[in-house]
Amino acid sequence: MPVANRERTASHLLLRDLPPELGVRFRELHTKVPAWNLVCVLYPLAWIIAAATVERLSAGRVGILQWVIRVIGIVLIGIFIQAIAILMHEALHGNLFRSARLNRWATFAFGVPAFFSGTAYKVAHLNHHRQTRTEQDQDEISNLYRTPAQYRAIFYALFFTATFMYLFTVLPRTAIRIGTPTERCAVVLEYVAIVVICSGVIIWAVSADHADWLLWYWILPVQVAMFLSNIRGLAEHLCTSKDHLLEKTRTITSNGLVSFLMLNLNYHLEHHLFPGVPWYNLRKVHAEIRPVCAAARPFVERSYTRYALKALLQGPFHEIRDSGRGD
Repeated sequence: MPVANRERTASHLLLRDLPPELGVRFRELHTKVPAWNLVCVLYPLAWIIAAATVERLSAGRVGILQWVIRVIGIVLIGIFIQAIAILMHEALHGNLFRSARLNRWATFAFGVPAFFSGTAYKVAHLNHHRQTRTEQDQDEISNLYRTPAQYRAIFYALFFTATFMYLFTVLPRTAIRIGTPTERCAVVLEYVAIVVICSGVIIWAVSADHADWLLWYWILPVQVAMFLSNIRGLAEHLCTSKDHLLEKTRTITSNGLVSFLMLNLNYHLEHHLFPGVPWYNLRKVHAEIRPVCAAARPFVERSYTRYALKALLQGPFHEIRDSGRGD
């Protein structure tokens, strides 16, 4: 049974109450279009091309110009690694391929560059979908504090450490705690495979006298990817409301380029309502869903930068909305 059919999400409640024609439209948006899977090649290829270009342009250069080229390369590759990690997210929801087996292997493969066990992420992430912003949601940071001072400290620390903490503490712990015996076994095997693969890459690079490539084209870009993931992940739910089904999740409309590089995961309310909708249809869901949201005040922000500045300035004790939103 596809992952999307097993998830207990808000879409079941919404579809039940939708006008028939709108319900049909949402079901149509679940249809997969294989041509869009070219992004599975695009982002890894963009990583390779960016690394090769930076290596060529920086060769023989010294001083500030070389550093500028290096930094641009680190940022670009970090963006592509972040996009590859989101492909893992799409695969675990069964939204990339029609074959469950292909989605399973894609979940593993796209997690390797960022040291993610695909199965561990799947177990934890699907629990997050079922338990969004409740005491059982391992991603809910308000469950981690006992005093307002602790909450504030955690809140600001997560802007710089959220993905690192999630990767090395929350993710494996949650997967082992709530996963089935089969899933726990898969998690262990995947972490072993990741260690073997990464060790092989490191040994090859060092033996080929290209140890610096590991730093410039993988290790440092991964830090950029993690930082971007911090902001994206916090924007999805932090400083929203727990009171209403449509107010637990935030959408960032942003612009076309950011949306493409995020595989439309910035349309996060839409994803939570319809996790079985492939990424390329989430923007259409956003347009269709306005009548459904008329009775609520969903959290919508216009950019990640705007959200991050608001969050940092206002702190964790305020709902953060885009007061200038016109829809």
